[in-house]
Amino acid sequence: MLKFAISGVLCFVSAYLGIAGKNYYDKRCKYLKDFDDFLSSLRDGISYAKDKLPQIGRKFLAGGKGAFYSDLEEFICLAESGNPSQEQVKKCFDSKYLSKFDKILLKEFFSELGRFDYDTQMSRLDLTVSQLKKTIEKAEKDRRTTGSLLPKLGLILGIAIMIILA
Repeated sequence: MLKFAISGVLCFVSAYLGIAGKNYYDKRCKYLKDFDDFLSSLRDGISYAKDKLPQIGRKFLAGGKGAFYSDLEEFICLAESGNPSQEQVKKCFDSKYLSKFDKILLKEFFSELGRFDYDTQMSRLDLTVSQLKKTIEKAEKDRRTTGSLLPKLGLILGIAIMIILA
């Protein structure tokens, strides 16, 4: 009876870990897509409305929730109080859902935001958008392959543990 209870708990833990792994890939894709949406909003705000960063950011923040939104809100508060340092920017966008490359991309973009003339800023924005498109494609591929495989693998591993212990 004790073996059955232990094997059931281990099966549940294994399946839960698989679902948690899938959740990581889903949230990473959402974070990067929200960043992409912000870049589109930023481009429109800079090009057409000639708004300042805090105004563009506040308009964007009114439209959603999620990890990127809370990180962006923290950055905007820093930007409103003065020029944030690279370390402060890095701390703002230090999400557990991002890879090392993603964090570097965000840190570099937001550290350089507003420090150049219009043409240079737009070219850097275009460069970031192109890098982000590639990153989103890779994140989507990882979500479809690894993310969908992890819950199945966790369940199969849990069942195997139950069979071995039973």
